Amino acid sequence: MIKQIRTIALILVALVLSIKAFTQPSDSLIVIGQRHTIHSAILKENRTYSVYLPESYQRNSGKSYVVAYVLDGERIKFLEVAGIAQSMHSAMNLKLQIPELILVSIENIDRTRDFTPTNSTNYLDRDDIAAFKTSGKATNFMQFIEKELMPEINKNYRTVPQSMIIGHSAGGLFGLHCLLENPDLFSYYLLIDPAWFWDRNYIGKRGKEILAKKKDLKARIFIALANNLQDDKRHYEWGQEFYQLLKENKSPELYADLKYFDDEKHLTVTVPATYYGLRSIFRPFEIDLNEVTKDPGVLANYSATMKKELFLDTKPDERFVNTIGYVALHDRQLPDIAVTIFEINTKNYPKSLNVWDSLADAYLAKGYKDKARKCYETILKLSPTNTQAKKKLEALNK
Repeated sequence: MIKQIRTIALILVALVLSIKAFTQPSDSLIVIGQRHTIHSAILKENRTYSVYLPESYQRNSGKSYVVAYVLDGERIKFLEVAGIAQSMHSAMNLKLQIPELILVSIENIDRTRDFTPTNSTNYLDRDDIAAFKTSGKATNFMQFIEKELMPEINKNYRTVPQSMIIGHSAGGLFGLHCLLENPDLFSYYLLIDPAWFWDRNYIGKRGKEILAKKKDLKARIFIALANNLQDDKRHYEWGQEFYQLLKENKSPELYADLKYFDDEKHLTVTVPATYYGLRSIFRPFEIDLNEVTKDPGVLANYSATMKKELFLDTKPDERFVNTIGYVALHDRQLPDIAVTIFEINTKNYPKSLNVWDSLADAYLAKGYKDKARKCYETILKLSPTNTQAKKKLEALNK
């Protein structure tokens, strides 16, 4: 157990060190987010949450983002998820496994009350768990998120309609409750070792009632199962049963994935499950460097794939595609491929000065001076005072 705790601590330290600040007030202070408080009329109390904004948020005012609502969102969980999410989206390092996310990390007051769908003091074969007496108010908490917190986030930040929930244990149970009772609330569900035991597998029984009839679910779901077999094999069995219900469901826009972590326990599974869960849910988002440098045409169908599989209106990331273009141009000596990649980027981002400048570089590598000249002329139309483009155009006109 001590070894496991040390391992988790080292992982968390590495994640925190990997976080790049989106705002840096001084050389010695790194800020990754901000805490806020909202009064909930539904819950009749103040609730605290932290917000992490992705690296591009401040410099890209025209971009909107998926919001991930993180349960059990105290400081450690906030740092954990922020580190993982940021490390999985790094255009400069050619890692673009997931879209950039806004994180809203909701702190607890009474997690048993908020995350459980029924009032019960049962745990497996016991019916006297005093800590569960306040249970059964998950629907209230769901209404708080839908009617109070989400409108506040959508008002203050640039968001897309699709959002995510990340929940572990009872938080995963709450995510399943949302899926069954209010399936349009979230588009993406990252459910880490949910509390299947709750009220004698209530969620499994409820799932059978709803999923047998539901044919219009539109969601991407990842379920992580930890190795709890020494505690009680029913945890594993109930998780597998619910996953089969999802796989048998007839909804054409429902995607479900499950991963069993045989070397992780209930309390140690969160870090690897968060990584694999984000990777699974957003798998269609990833652009493979090698595939693009072999056939840039794979970028042509990207937006259609995003719409169909992730329900998102989005284009290939400008900076990432630009970086791939330079890899093709310089590292792999593929100027024709680089030209095609940069041309696609100018079609997707015609107002970006950078992509036109990059395309000019590729044209010059091919000896296409007239085409490069037109790129600089386009830059000057967009930005008449651009001195760099003026100098490059003057040099070409000599």
